[in-house]
Amino acid sequence: MKGVFYAVGVGPGDPDLLTLKAIKTIDACDMIVAPDSGGKENIALKIASAYVKDKKIVEVKMPMIKNEATLKQYHEQAAEDICRQLDDGKSVAFLTLGDPTIYSTVMYVHTRIQQKGYATEVVPGIPSFCAAAAALGQSLCLRDEMLHIIPATFGDMDQVIDLPGVKVLMKSGKTLAAVKDKLQHRSVMAVEYATMENQKIYENVEALDENMSYFSVIIVRD
Repeated sequence: MKGVFYAVGVGPGDPDLLTLKAIKTIDACDMIVAPDSGGKENIALKIASAYVKDKKIVEVKMPMIKNEATLKQYHEQAAEDICRQLDDGKSVAFLTLGDPTIYSTVMYVHTRIQQKGYATEVVPGIPSFCAAAAALGQSLCLRDEMLHIIPATFGDMDQVIDLPGVKVLMKSGKTLAAVKDKLQHRSVMAVEYATMENQKIYENVEALDENMSYFSVIIVRD
């Protein structure tokens, strides 16, 4: 009998924010996969470390590059390696930060494995923008207010920055210098490393640091 592939969201950073479903899934799987983006430490693996215990752990290369052809090669290689484990009857949990369905590499792998005919499941996690709003003690949206989730790498920020409602800019670290001017005269708050030990809150646009990390969420209100 073939194993099952699970895309598991481990939340924004605080291990206490792993869902019970994620913990049970990790415990039930034979093998743990975590993406290696080339950083000093594997944050997804660190978050779930208390629950991984003595299971087999494999880190797959998922570099943060823009070349789509090269990225597809990494995604396909990861899917093929995981499918071999599934063929041996092993269930596999692929850990990912936040929620698997929001700008997550794991879904590229999940789709490939699913298309190959294997059983798959997505285990949701708390997304970083929800954690950021909680850290700020703010609601993201009320009543009929719209909420827009926008990658800060979006090509033309002028197209989206004036959308009605609340705008959440994700993955905003390296692109902050390019978008900061667009945020002038707006109500802006941001959280870097939400729920992690080094969490930092920025209370206005002037406070935003152009050296903010990839793990930064900016919340814009008109």
